[in-house]
Amino acid sequence: MKHSLLAFGPAVWILALAACSGGAATLSANGTEAGAEQTPAETGTPAMGTPDAMGTPAMGTPDATAAPDAMAAPDAMGAPSSGGEGGVPPAGWLYTKASKIYLSNGASGTAWMGRGVNVDDIFLCGYNYTLASPTPDQTLEAMISGLISGWKPTFIRISLAMDSDGKVVSWLTDPAQYATPMTNVIHSIGANPGVYVLVTLRSDASMIGQDKADGDPEATGLPSDSTTTPSATSFPTGTDATYVALVDTFASASYVLFGLTNEPGGNKLTDTQISAAMSHAVGVIRAEEDHLGVAHHIVSVQGNGWTSDISFYSSAPLPYDNVVYEVHGYPPSSGSYTYSNIPVIIGEYGSVTDSSDFYADLEAKQIPNLAWDFDSFSNCAPDLVTVNQSATNLVASAWGMTVQTYLEAHAP
Repeated sequence: MKHSLLAFGPAVWILALAACSGGAATLSANGTEAGAEQTPAETGTPAMGTPDAMGTPAMGTPDATAAPDAMAAPDAMGAPSSGGEGGVPPAGWLYTKASKIYLSNGASGTAWMGRGVNVDDIFLCGYNYTLASPTPDQTLEAMISGLISGWKPTFIRISLAMDSDGKVVSWLTDPAQYATPMTNVIHSIGANPGVYVLVTLRSDASMIGQDKADGDPEATGLPSDSTTTPSATSFPTGTDATYVALVDTFASASYVLFGLTNEPGGNKLTDTQISAAMSHAVGVIRAEEDHLGVAHHIVSVQGNGWTSDISFYSSAPLPYDNVVYEVHGYPPSSGSYTYSNIPVIIGEYGSVTDSSDFYADLEAKQIPNLAWDFDSFSNCAPDLVTVNQSATNLVASAWGMTVQTYLEAHAP
């Protein structure tokens, strides 16, 4: 989602924490607004990367098959479809084969189609922008618990906005401030059987290539490396160190997928620039997994045009196993996510006018999908729930009712 969490300016926020007891985690804002004022891109305008506005990507042949994967054959690049030394990964891990994601039972796999929503990190989409809350992880865990029990998702995307809200944080330093509470939240999601979480590095101070022309730099960073780092002193290996640290944190977590970034460059970078940075970052993750001797996690890479266009990956997939290609759209066109040779997920979607046809298409093609956005503390439109600053009183919006109905219809 192309949105600026600081569009409203820090001055309008005064944050106070209400006492939490009995499992009810509630925050209250004492400023002029309860939610962030959104840019036009936040409400689904073409500037946000709507596929029709960016041009329809080249469309591959639909692949609606769902046969079990008994042999874990090589993926489109000829690399093993699982982690480690090849073959099917341990039971409970996800892996890719051709254009599908599979869930391993230890000997073979069955096609996996996660369905769910986006949630925010402990910044709560800008509401807790100073991290003044002493227990933001408990607040977020309470909200996500209500989501899982009431909406039945099997897939959740959580965005690590470490350079988004005025207060810059890091996974590498002062873990009590951010890394530890976020680790607690992510593990709490994974404690729910059958629920997988896409851990996306939405923003990090080590990223480059942000779209500053359209006023949305925080959501459009590109991972850097030692040759492109914005500061050789502060980030000698660029974003590599953050990816290594994330792998170290979630090395054995079968329910974790890694998202490399959000919408790299907006629409200001070339396909080649994006692909090269994505390939390098996946290589960093794979090297650390191999160093630790753990299975290879699914890694989601992003495209161009606010990641509405991943067509260039269809022509040249990245040379690694267990890579999926992520599309965002408000709404996404069918062509933007339909390819016969690469596995695709929809990392963000909204503004769907004909939900029955849209969901029928996703089901036929078995495209894992994540609706935007589940946060009851701040306006991150399109909002799935009413913004009421309560982690337990979760009231679905009209948009939320559409998504909730879909998720409940496919609950395991």
